[in-house]
Amino acid sequence: MLSTAANKNLPAQETPRSISEALANLRVGIQNADKDRDERWWIKTGLVDFDEAFKGLRRGAVTVLASRPSMGRSALALNIATNVGIHHKIPTLYVSLDMPIWQLSMRIAALLGNIEVNSLREGKLTLKQESQFGAAIGKARNAPLHLMHSPYIDAYSLCKQVREFAQNLQNEQGGHDQSTQSLMPSLSLLIIDDLGFANLQMEDGECDAAYENALYLLRDLALELNIAILLLSPLNPSAEERDNKRPIVTDLPSVALARMSDALLFLYRDEVYYPDSDDRNRAELIMADNLHDLTGTVYLTTDLRYGRFGI
Repeated sequence: MLSTAANKNLPAQETPRSISEALANLRVGIQNADKDRDERWWIKTGLVDFDEAFKGLRRGAVTVLASRPSMGRSALALNIATNVGIHHKIPTLYVSLDMPIWQLSMRIAALLGNIEVNSLREGKLTLKQESQFGAAIGKARNAPLHLMHSPYIDAYSLCKQVREFAQNLQNEQGGHDQSTQSLMPSLSLLIIDDLGFANLQMEDGECDAAYENALYLLRDLALELNIAILLLSPLNPSAEERDNKRPIVTDLPSVALARMSDALLFLYRDEVYYPDSDDRNRAELIMADNLHDLTGTVYLTTDLRYGRFGI
């Protein structure tokens, strides 16, 4: 059995409304979405083709990004975090359950400075690369992108940490300028990397129940804070036994990831399995399920020397 305390934390209920009030509110929301969709309903990822096809990441929703190893899901998530938090100046929190902050910083420095990851890893930078590193630091200065390392944390504690972090950000904003506190969101995007390293508190083999509980907590958090959550997850190795290696829903570690997420993305790079593939340096981002809009596939060019997607 899962803990009673965690099970009680279900999505927040809404007070009853008449149908006329509900439709009036919906009309206002639609009108505002046309004028200001990015801020009210969606967060642009900076992946142009993805944003054009699917509008971005939905606020108040949980999007799952799943893949097999070596596909680059962490690299893709860091591209999104960099685009949103540094280039677009939208408050973003990247929570890693595996990589420490210095590793995350190294990957972001590669993206911002156009420096090969291996050069940073080996610590052997040319004078030009040193200059590029300095430029990367300049680009990131005062950017609202925050990194957190929380290894093997359970979903309840993770949500508690994020709530406290968002509240602290809000308090800091209020301290700087009371007039803008209500206008500036304290947090807009939360990326969790990844669920495979979380403490899901499974007992007696209750895998689906554990995942379901985690998704309940995260959906509640997304609605409460009005943030977009991008939740990374591994896949089972079932694809290895098929001729077509592209992931499908049954490859997920739990059906709850598909049933309870608002959108389900798969990342696939054919060259991982077939080095001579015609699709070298190209990734497929597959929208397999989407409560809010269309499904389909967008193609992202890649240059993994820099950990870059969507160039």
